[in-house]
Formats: sequence, C-alpha cells, structure tokens
Amino acid sequence: MKELDNVTTTPPPRVLIVEDEPMIRELLTYYLEDWGAYVKAVITADEGREELASKDWELLLSDVQTPGLLNGVDLAWIAHQQKPQTRIIVMSGYYELAGGALPDGAVFLPKPWPLTRLHEIIAGELGTLGNYDNLSR
Repeated sequence: MKELDNVTTTPPPRVLIVEDEPMIRELLTYYLEDWGAYVKAVITADEGREELASKDWELLLSDVQTPGLLNGVDLAWIAHQQKPQTRIIVMSGYYELAGGALPDGAVFLPKPWPLTRLHEIIAGELGTLGNYDNLSR
C-alpha cells in the first residue's frame, strides 16, 4: 500500500463568478467545474463583494452590469485592493472601457465570446499562478 502521507495534491482553483444571466452563469459554472475548479456563482456584484470578503479566490469572473449597488468594475477594484492575488476577468456586451477603467492586470472580455477565447483567457489567468497549468482541454 502506498504511503498517503507523501502524496501531495494541488487544490482545485477557486473561481468566483458574478453573472446575472442564468444561462451564462450556468455555462460558466459547468465549464469551470469540468476543468476541476471549485466554483461559486452569484448574481450580483454586491454578493460578489461578500464572497470576496469571506474567502480567497484565484479568479474572479464578473459581468459589468448586474443588479444592485455595485457593478462588475467596482467589484474588480475591490478585489484588486482587498485581494491582490486574485486574477480578474471582467465581461460585458454593453460596456466600453475607457482608458484605465480596470485595475492593472485585469482582463476585459467582450461579449459575446467564443468558448475558444474564454478558454484561452481563463487558462492564461490561472496559468500565471503556476499551479494550474494542467487546466486545459
């Protein structure tokens, strides 16, 4: 029998999704879970702020426009300031970024996006952490 004490495993990446459109939220959740990620999906940036405060996340994937007081850009700045280790992807089909509107290192993904582009960006963001290079199809 193998000695289990010597086995090391990398924990799954923790991904927080903030998306108010149910179909997109479910697609992103299933897609990332299929990669082996632990995923928490919420509807509003306000809920996203609560999740950011309660846990550490490797990746925040947020839509810009969600119901509530905060939007996805606000949440990106909160994540950048409070959890600087969190990689950030902000998505929108209705938002044009003015220069410098997102924190340094955050990625903007315009909607609609093909799955190949989504995959490329997520793999790139999680791959920069060094522990999740094997998250590919």
